[in-house]
Amino acid sequence: MKSAKKSYLFEIQTIRAVGCLLVLLVHVSATYYYQQNGYNDLTFFLNQIGRFGTPLFAVISGFLLFYQVRKKGFDFKRFLSSRTVKIGAPFVFWSVFYLLLMFVFEGKNPLSDGEKIFTVNFLLGNSYVHLYFMSIVFQFYLLFPLLQFFRSKKSWIFLLIAALGLNLYAVQYYTSPEEMNTVNYIMDQRAFLLNWIFFFVLGGFLAYNWESIQYYAKRLKLVSIVGVIMVVLFTMYEYQTKGSVSSNRAWNFLNVPIIIFAIIGLYDYVSKSKLLTNTLNMIGQFSMGIYLVHMFVIYVFVRTVPESIWTTMNFPFVFLAILAGSVAMVKIIQLLPWNHLIITVPKPKNTKSTTQRLQEKAAS
Repeated sequence: MKSAKKSYLFEIQTIRAVGCLLVLLVHVSATYYYQQNGYNDLTFFLNQIGRFGTPLFAVISGFLLFYQVRKKGFDFKRFLSSRTVKIGAPFVFWSVFYLLLMFVFEGKNPLSDGEKIFTVNFLLGNSYVHLYFMSIVFQFYLLFPLLQFFRSKKSWIFLLIAALGLNLYAVQYYTSPEEMNTVNYIMDQRAFLLNWIFFFVLGGFLAYNWESIQYYAKRLKLVSIVGVIMVVLFTMYEYQTKGSVSSNRAWNFLNVPIIIFAIIGLYDYVSKSKLLTNTLNMIGQFSMGIYLVHMFVIYVFVRTVPESIWTTMNFPFVFLAILAGSVAMVKIIQLLPWNHLIITVPKPKNTKSTTQRLQEKAAS
């Protein structure tokens, strides 16, 4: 049990890195859509496979909160202050940043629809295409204190089922009313919490059942591999028959747990490569910063590189360039005073996994 406690962060860090890379994959491939006047088979595949990224981020957001409470207890004042600094300040900063960017370079007036609509859209993360997730996280923070009543593993089973039902209703059965008021407008937005609640609660379920899930995941590696292959094949069938799919569609209630189970189970293979482990740890550590800045990097990239760059053959190089540019920008921001109010970068951990420590101990 002790080793599991020590190693939990590494699997979670890997999931966070994978989620970050998938989100980047969606937005880079979407940029190709506009630069190439449509998708081709490869860019459409990459765009659709990347749709697992945001749910993975939601799961990890829930996991980290609940795992900390499980180990250290819940302090409301500490929770409020830490979330304000780590999420609230960066959300406001980047919302204003992207609004100014669009106003200065694109001439878009954020107040054109009126102050009331502007305020609602600002709070919903509509200042730029990717900031909606930050709004979802905030909404979950409002619910989080109430979830402290659920501490037993059995209670989390019922809570997960309830969250599944609410999320399924929101994405599958809810229909927009003909008359749109403020409440209906919020409920109709992608950033409405009920559209994502299952994934956050899944993070809590994972936190309270971590040792058991880790145990079975590492002993069912073949099942994990088969499961991921089936997820990829079914996703290909899904988007080829239905068109573009959403990140929070109902099938992801099954797809995302399978992917998480597989990453946990297969992490021991990943940890054998020091280069791969260090790279994923770095991306995982910088993931929130990368998430916030990468759309600006893409914007600059589109405005500065020649059109000849946007070929399918160059996609890997474009992707890596935008990733490297995002990491570089995060590192530059870290040099600024009060940088913690602009981006959130967790302190680096010991990057040696349990497997690596055991190998070193055996060799000594």
